[in-house]
Amino acid sequence: MNLAEMYYHQAYGCYPFKTEGPLLKTQKIIQHLKDAGISDSEILRVIEEAPRAKYLTPELLPEWLWEESLLEKGVFYFHKEFHIKPGGPKLDPKTGRARKQPFYLEMKIRFTLDDLLDYYYRKAGVEEELKNPQREKGAFKNLLQRYRKISFVEPIDFIMALIDQHAENDYGYIASPFDITRDEADVYRCLKQKAQEAELAGANRIIWR
Repeated sequence: MNLAEMYYHQAYGCYPFKTEGPLLKTQKIIQHLKDAGISDSEILRVIEEAPRAKYLTPELLPEWLWEESLLEKGVFYFHKEFHIKPGGPKLDPKTGRARKQPFYLEMKIRFTLDDLLDYYYRKAGVEEELKNPQREKGAFKNLLQRYRKISFVEPIDFIMALIDQHAENDYGYIASPFDITRDEADVYRCLKQKAQEAELAGANRIIWR
């Protein structure tokens, strides 16, 4: 019995529908959780707590999955680090041909302050001896609060873009996360234009598989 089937066993005692449609939709949500890095034990908890429904939907996912995450449920993010997309073409065993997977654009669930710090260390090339996690976490908390005023992107999106821009400009030694703010004006203009274009094109939304 797979995890999707377990949901129906938990909710109904057995699979109650004549077609596989609801089961396939539930399987897609389960796979989303797996791709987002959610463990099987946590998925089991989701299944146990989920209300009885024809199939699992994103709206039925519990809020606790996002605890301690800098990402929020149902929010679209621009940075590719937060995206879940289909991989390359898969081989169809029946035809022997590569089959392109249907497009989807989902958001990750967990990206913590520790993950942000790791991303910053990696992109900025901070030497191990110069790392001060507690001080740098404090700096990022300050920046997250500072950028809440921006209306067109989320604070974490803005900070990730600042880190990328700083790395691309290759300024060399970076003493503090506050150093990335030197590109603040350029990143603001760039992201504002990107957000406006995405809004016009309808490209600022989550597309579920």
